[in-house]
Amino acid sequence: MLPRRHILDVWEFIKDEEDLLSMSTITLAIDAIKYLDMESKKDHLVEALELNEFICYMYPAKRPKNRSLLFHVVSDLLGLLIYGVPKTRKHAIDSIEIVNYSEEGMEVYPVIEVWNDLKGKVYTKKHGPESIIEGFVRKIRVEMDTMERYPFVEDVLLKSLERIKEWLPSLAAYYDRKGKTVKDVYEKWWALWGCGKDPKAILSGMIDRLSSQAAREYNMVIDKENLLNKIDKEKPANKKENEEFSKWYREGVNLLLKI
Repeated sequence: MLPRRHILDVWEFIKDEEDLLSMSTITLAIDAIKYLDMESKKDHLVEALELNEFICYMYPAKRPKNRSLLFHVVSDLLGLLIYGVPKTRKHAIDSIEIVNYSEEGMEVYPVIEVWNDLKGKVYTKKHGPESIIEGFVRKIRVEMDTMERYPFVEDVLLKSLERIKEWLPSLAAYYDRKGKTVKDVYEKWWALWGCGKDPKAILSGMIDRLSSQAAREYNMVIDKENLLNKIDKEKPANKKENEEFSKWYREGVNLLLKI
């Protein structure tokens, strides 16, 4: 899912402001840091699970804040089931979203039970690139509703730029990179999301990136102006999309916490 929704993912279960900021920052970081290696074929969600375990054992003082990485995995798994699995494996930072996923890589983790449970409830077969692009559009709807109805999310996203320092030691150790390198890639990724800008400008930026990705990876042309006006005006549809996602997301996390 997209960054503002991932912050809302944490908020669904964590209401303390300091914990929300800290846990949101690490869940955002796992999306940003996949761009450290543009050619990596490592599964993004398995990497999130491995990072969670690494922090548990090597940086136990950070527990239990790292469990937001589990929230992240549930959210992305649900997004794949509802909105489709992109065929691409290219780590282009100007893409609207990249999720590398292989079910086999998840089998050793309890989270696969969440996948299997939700698959029977929300999965519908997708047909071709058009359905993948439509899935991205629905994710953008979720992002816009999150900004509309949960304005504190923007503040968390803004503050994460400074709060990333809290997680640099564990991230640098896990990825075997310098802390500055990790911080730089986070800042580069963060800048793409237009934090603090007018919502319509943020929407325009996401549609521009989706348009570029659609042309590059699926040879599809998007009517950007029409799509922007449609999403901007259809706030009830955006709300419905977000609320439906929240319903299944909460069910998935609650199931995972019971395993």
